[in-house]
Amino acid sequence: MSDQLKFIVGELNKDPLNKNVNLISFNSLNTEQILQVLTDVLAEVDPSHKVDIREEDPEQTTVRILEMLRILKYKPGPDTSSVAFRQALVQGDKNIIHPIIEWLFRNMADLKKRAYLAQYLVKVEVPVDILSDADVSTLYEQYEQLMEDFKSLHKESEALKNSGYSTAELRSDLDTMEREKDIVIKRIERMQKKVESMANREAMLSAAHTLRLEREREKELANQKQEQQTALSHAEQRVGRLQQQLKDARQASTGATSEGLLQRLEEETNVTTYIVKQKLPKELEARQLEVQILGKVLSEPAMGREDLDILNNKLANALVVLSLTAEDGEIEVRISLQVINGEINQLVERHLATKNPSEDKLAPFRQQAAIIARKKETTAELLGELRGKLTSLNEELDNQLKELAGEAVLGGEEFKRYVNKLRGRSSLYKRHRAELLALKAESGVLTRTIELLQTRNESVRQGLSAEEMRHGVSGFQVARQKLEQVSVEKAVVDQEKGKTLEDISSLVQQLSQRIASKKAQLAPIIKELRPLREQHQELSMEYEKKKKIHDTTAAGLESSTGKLEQEVKSLRENLEEDESQCYMLEAQCVIHQVRLDRLAEEIKFYISSNPGDKARSLREQLSACINEQEKVSRQLKEQQQLVKENQTNRARQVKLWSNLHKLLECKKKCLQEAQQNSGVVHRERGAETLILQ
Repeated sequence: MSDQLKFIVGELNKDPLNKNVNLISFNSLNTEQILQVLTDVLAEVDPSHKVDIREEDPEQTTVRILEMLRILKYKPGPDTSSVAFRQALVQGDKNIIHPIIEWLFRNMADLKKRAYLAQYLVKVEVPVDILSDADVSTLYEQYEQLMEDFKSLHKESEALKNSGYSTAELRSDLDTMEREKDIVIKRIERMQKKVESMANREAMLSAAHTLRLEREREKELANQKQEQQTALSHAEQRVGRLQQQLKDARQASTGATSEGLLQRLEEETNVTTYIVKQKLPKELEARQLEVQILGKVLSEPAMGREDLDILNNKLANALVVLSLTAEDGEIEVRISLQVINGEINQLVERHLATKNPSEDKLAPFRQQAAIIARKKETTAELLGELRGKLTSLNEELDNQLKELAGEAVLGGEEFKRYVNKLRGRSSLYKRHRAELLALKAESGVLTRTIELLQTRNESVRQGLSAEEMRHGVSGFQVARQKLEQVSVEKAVVDQEKGKTLEDISSLVQQLSQRIASKKAQLAPIIKELRPLREQHQELSMEYEKKKKIHDTTAAGLESSTGKLEQEVKSLRENLEEDESQCYMLEAQCVIHQVRLDRLAEEIKFYISSNPGDKARSLREQLSACINEQEKVSRQLKEQQQLVKENQTNRARQVKLWSNLHKLLECKKKCLQEAQQNSGVVHRERGAETLILQ
């Protein structure tokens, strides 16, 4: 239980619910709150359930949740009945709601899909009398057809989603291909620019074209070579198999005669004829019948719990007719067995009338033929199984040969294991082959026996026909065979009828016992139920009256409550505005009071005769600052005047220095040029020596 609560709380605290609850707070929720949590979780499955249960009728809430759980196919515990489950859900029982929430969280993805499909696949129940109308019936058929179309389209959509292809991957592939295309185009343009300047461009292009064609041809030839090698390996394997078959055939033909070979061929032909003409048609007919039954089952609509209940009710009504009267509690049981007993008596009389006490001379032959036919069927089945095993072994051998054809040669212990494995397979194959040959021989003997018995049967039939014609009772044997067939069928029917009668009698006894027990149980309950019904009617009438009074009172209270809420809301807004204005006025009053205090202090300092107080006044401080700033301004003006007077001389000095700098640069340049053109200047001890070259 703690793990369950931890899981639920963890899921509720995640997106998109974000309930922000813990184990204690979640476990202490009341009925309304826990139902609201269940509704929120259901809203994650189906957004149509996103409602506030306080604004919803409790009965409507219960019906909505139960309908959703039915659509989602939620199954309560086996110990919980449907009535108890509904009551616990209405009462908000945590032992019922917690497992539901856990089940919803653990299967959220599947339930979302199921809820989405339920919007389109849950059929609308239309009464039968309304469906009898032609227009309504046509619309309902179109509705069902659209539902089937939706099923097919949804299956295709799911198949496409599960196919591994996504739009994002396709778009990325397209973008990659576009980029590669641009890169290739740019390369082609660069190559064209390079090739345009070449003299023998056409010859080089034709040579490149020829080279490309030859490379493609080389690839094709390589592929053809690979295919030819594969075909050669297959041909070699086939030759090996044919040689082995030839070797086996030669070994089998050693000491054989033409009569033996013909007999073997006749046996194989007879076996194949039996399989083709008798066994396979029966199997085909059985499979076709099975396919028809499955087709009918598929064509039938999907059966639910209600359909099964209806079929069970029909079956019970077909066997037993029950009539229950609620007033006196009497139960009558009537079983219609007279028709069945009459049919059984007629079949017994017919069998006794057609029974002939004379001896049946062909009975041993029929028994022997039936035994041979059964042996023939079992032998054919065994032969089919052995042929299937032989085919599978041959396929396995071919696969191993194909694997060995492309693998390296085994050696050492692996080769020994492989040889031992082949020896075991060879011995198994020989044993099965011997069994198959023995079965074929036995099948041939049985076929020959059947032919002999058939010829003897024909001769006996001809003799019997001649005797019948001689005694004037021709057709007696055919009539006797038909009577025997009818007697066999009648015996089978008698056996089935006996079983049916036994089942019906046992069912009747069980029903009688159950009915008697139920009758005994219901008798006191019915007696107690009558006063309770009257009391229920009285209480229902009183409840309706009280409900009307409650509804009118609730409506009046709701209207008056709404008006009072609006008035309270407007008064609160006015109060908030007045409070904000009051706060603003109080702040302004404080500011003005501070200013008034400062002004009174300034007047006091100004009127005072004490020089210290006057110096503390704001006027004196401002006057001192003004004088200071005036002094600074005068000093700056004097400096400005001095700069203006010296500007001309200083500009002239700057010009002279710049000219001097230019002159020195020119001399330096001339000196360097002279040194480069005329010779080398040596400076030693303050003297310069020019060496001409």
